[in-house]
Amino acid sequence: MTEKVVGYLLLIIGIAVIGLSTFNVYQVFTRQILPIQLFNFAAPQIDFTQIISSSLPQELAAVVRNSPAQKQEIISAAMINDPFNITAHLFLMGFIAGAGYKLASLGVMLIRPIVVKVKEQNQTPKP
Repeated sequence: MTEKVVGYLLLIIGIAVIGLSTFNVYQVFTRQILPIQLFNFAAPQIDFTQIISSSLPQELAAVVRNSPAQKQEIISAAMINDPFNITAHLFLMGFIAGAGYKLASLGVMLIRPIVVKVKEQNQTPKP
């Protein structure tokens, strides 16, 4: 009888874990909460002074090299980091939901009765 109580408890915990991880992913995709901030890449930048100075005569190239750097971002850091962070969050929640599935599955195995059906063969010899 105690294995049935433990089984129901594991089933409830497993379903709750699956439900909470699913709700968490829903909140991330509807932007109600932020995903885990696992990645923090810098934005790639181009230095225009180096590009321009390579195509100029030497006198002008020296002047351009001595000027302050003119860097421009190609893609913002948010456009790089957000998809990676959402994907990492989705994988983490998938792992947690998988653990909830294992708990619920173990609970179902404890709840389900074990029934063994044995066919009895006649032992009478045939003439």
